[in-house]
Amino acid sequence: MQAVIFNSLLILMPVIGAQILGGAFSGATFSDAPSVEAIDQTRHNMDEAFTAMAPRNAADKYKFWHDIVSRELTARDVTAARGFLMTAPQMLSRDEVKELMVAANAEVTGTEDERIAMAALRKLPVDVSQRFAAALGSARNQNTLAEPPEENGEDVPSEAATEEDPAAEEEAPVTEARFALLGTHADLANHSERWLEGDRVDKLVLKITGIGLAQAGQPDAEIETNIRALSILKSARRSRRITPEFTEYLTDRLDDALPDAALKPALEEAFAELATTKVRVERVRAAYKSAIDPHGLARLETDLAQIDRIGSLTNPSAAVTLVEQVKDSADLRRVRLIAEAGGDRSVALVKQMGPHALRIADTGVRWTRELVLQFMGLTAAGLVMFWVTLSTFRRNFHRRPRLEAPQ
Repeated sequence: MQAVIFNSLLILMPVIGAQILGGAFSGATFSDAPSVEAIDQTRHNMDEAFTAMAPRNAADKYKFWHDIVSRELTARDVTAARGFLMTAPQMLSRDEVKELMVAANAEVTGTEDERIAMAALRKLPVDVSQRFAAALGSARNQNTLAEPPEENGEDVPSEAATEEDPAAEEEAPVTEARFALLGTHADLANHSERWLEGDRVDKLVLKITGIGLAQAGQPDAEIETNIRALSILKSARRSRRITPEFTEYLTDRLDDALPDAALKPALEEAFAELATTKVRVERVRAAYKSAIDPHGLARLETDLAQIDRIGSLTNPSAAVTLVEQVKDSADLRRVRLIAEAGGDRSVALVKQMGPHALRIADTGVRWTRELVLQFMGLTAAGLVMFWVTLSTFRRNFHRRPRLEAPQ
């Protein structure tokens, strides 16, 4: 009997242990809002990662750092270039870092990272500094991301169409900075009609646009968060910078928030009768608004809040670069933690390390009830196994051999 118990526990304990490790470090149980300790530890991990990037030879460190900043400026990624300026204390030699920190401490404005970036910029040649200043000014003048047009060009209305269509003028308030990537209600109506007719339309983009524009115009902070995050997602999708795994995940989330079973009948009713452009657009907006499932939208909003936070810690363009590495909701939390810990440095980290940068995020372990019970079960199984082993050993130790009777 004891042998059966021992063998069963020998099989069961690795299974429980694997479940505990999976639950603790898979990211599924991590909190949506990272703790201060997790942010500090991740920041420390980022410092070590940037230090490891630089050459070991002190004489080669400056050239490597200079070249990497120049590379990002050539690629017109001012956020990544600024991030690498902030990493100068980790990538330069000891003597250069001392000079840098003296200059940074002499600055009287800005955060510590901003002071370091300004001091690091002065260590670069004049031509690089001028390129950075020009790129930074250009980036600040951009109110929105530059969204790539579709191959057929139908998503980008021409100037002539805007002048001739009265609805285009009425859509002007919608195309503010925060709505620019979502397009107009007229575009949404046109693409919705094409989708119903079976034309080739990206349903993921259609639903992202539909949810965002259906909520537009409502004075609600949560809706503003949703619209900003949906704009980032649409830009990432249109530029083909979402992983297949995250695309599948988003498709499920969007289908729950805006199910086809509710959307198609609502749109068919909206297009059933002939109407003016203004009436048609309003009917389509009402159709999307009525088809939204509140419970599905609530689940989607948990991810949208993470994406919006990433965008606010960096900028929308940088957020696309960070989201490009995401495969599931756990990765999204990791990216958010990296952005919390590093700001623009997170973009530099991802540009240099790619998806491996997500390993830098130290989210810690959130002890849920399920995880605690599994750990208690593993402890109990270990104690029972120890008792069975000890009992078997004692029984065999005290057993004496039988003496044969003399003949």
